Amino acid sequence: MVKRKVRWNLYMDSGEQISQRFRWTVAILNEPREIKRVTQRFFDQLAPVNDVTTNYESPLPFSNGLWCKIISFSSDRGKLEDPKKVYAADLNRDRALWERPEEQYFKYVEQLSL
Repeated sequence: MVKRKVRWNLYMDSGEQISQRFRWTVAILNEPREIKRVTQRFFDQLAPVNDVTTNYESPLPFSNGLWCKIISFSSDRGKLEDPKKVYAADLNRDRALWERPEEQYFKYVEQLSL
């Protein structure tokens, strides 16, 4: 059975001309309505955010309506102030999560949904 969860990772850009140094990538496994809520909570805590990209979005097979959405965005903040307000259940850093071409996310999503 697929479990609802949120995974995140961030990278820091050390270039001198970069105003928003942190690039966040977030994977959310949940119902579409809850994915929107969790995404907004990330944005609220890390505001201002910029350069939002949807890397992957698809329903999960055999999951009773759950979807996976993977987004990336830039922020000048490198820490969630209150992670429990973003997602209280299963929110963890995942160093295997980073921006890549969409077709390369299939294996990651397969592992994540186990």
